[in-house]
Amino acid sequence: MEAISRGLSSLRRFYGSASGKLILAAGLTGLLVWGVLALAPEPVIIKVDGHPVLYRSLYRTVGSVLAEAGVKLGPNDAVQPDPGATVTRGMVIAVNRVVDVTVNADGRTVVVRTPKVPVGEVLQSAGIDLGSLDQVNIPLGDVVANGTVITVNRVGEKIVNEPYQLPAPVERIEDPNMERGESRVARAGTPGEGERQFEVTFVNGRPTDWVQLSDLVTRNPVSGLIALGTVSAVSRGGNTIRLRNAIDVVATAYSFENGKYTCTGQPVHFGVVAVDPTVIPLGTRLYVEGYGYATAADIGRAIKGDRIDVFFESARDCERWGRRSTKIYLLE
Repeated sequence: MEAISRGLSSLRRFYGSASGKLILAAGLTGLLVWGVLALAPEPVIIKVDGHPVLYRSLYRTVGSVLAEAGVKLGPNDAVQPDPGATVTRGMVIAVNRVVDVTVNADGRTVVVRTPKVPVGEVLQSAGIDLGSLDQVNIPLGDVVANGTVITVNRVGEKIVNEPYQLPAPVERIEDPNMERGESRVARAGTPGEGERQFEVTFVNGRPTDWVQLSDLVTRNPVSGLIALGTVSAVSRGGNTIRLRNAIDVVATAYSFENGKYTCTGQPVHFGVVAVDPTVIPLGTRLYVEGYGYATAADIGRAIKGDRIDVFFESARDCERWGRRSTKIYLLE
């Protein structure tokens, strides 16, 4: 005890001296400066959705600083560094708010809640892989915002072979055994065959562009032959009939019960024939096989195409003629 008393007395004499007072003052000043520095607010940069703000806080964790600054965090908001990290001078605290982004792809529409990140990252988080030809309506590097709509169009290419036919050409030859206007198929033509190859671009499964790559004829066509009559005069009843045309028709007999006058107002009589004027013009001179010379002078509602009506004055003659296939000659 006596030794402790002597030690305390020595300390009192030392701090009572001028040198001791100087050392004591310096120590107290150091403690005060350390305390002030320890409690000084640290400057940090808070970035909310990319907008920076300089902020000073005495709090020492990221989450506490954000709370003091009034930055409320949603359950899916992204914070960097982690809210539990210790704050350092000059630290950048980044907060990315989640937004709703609509993604249309593969026939489906989904709404993705995501931080404001580039389009490419949103697609990755939605599990959508892009092919080398696929198209996106927004550049992949653009940062999304609330309400952004991303549409992915799937693009593919396919080689398609398409067969086709080459029409058979038709050649016409003269036949001296048939009258003018008559024709027959002397040889049936055979169409050719070919194949075209295309590169087809499909967008979402639908073809949008065709590029022809090749065209190959695999079988040449065979031309058909049509024989045309050349006989311009025939002999009937000892008379020579010069003709412009010969037509095979169906002829029906009619009489006065259908009226006494033609469509042009002329009285009907033997030798009057009703025709389709789009086939045989009215006024055309005719020779009807089995009937004789006649004139196209009347029309009938039921007479269309290769049909004619021939006039007889008696019902008996009409019954005898009836309806038959015959040939008529359009005279020169």
